[in-house]
Amino acid sequence: MIIINRDTVEALIKKLDDPRSDKDIYSEVNNMLEIKQTLLWRADAGTCCGSLENVASFISREVTILENILAALGRGDKSEAVRLLQEYKQILETDNEPSQPRHC
Repeated sequence: MIIINRDTVEALIKKLDDPRSDKDIYSEVNNMLEIKQTLLWRADAGTCCGSLENVASFISREVTILENILAALGRGDKSEAVRLLQEYKQILETDNEPSQPRHC
């Protein structure tokens, strides 16, 4: 089971220093992306009159960043991957609690 939090992202950033970890990092980020895509699908499917709208927008933002991280890793651009991972870590720290959803 993977827990996506600040510590997980920090560990990935540290792993980027080791070229032997490239496949592992790509795999871990891909797993994170799959989890977030599933959560996004569920948030979108469960939306009734916008009750999960805020949650879906936060998750969508995370999905985009994770996709960009994978693209950077695929190009071998580790500096861009680190920058995006740091941005993602910041999002996890600041956007942890979305504002109150509207009720139907």
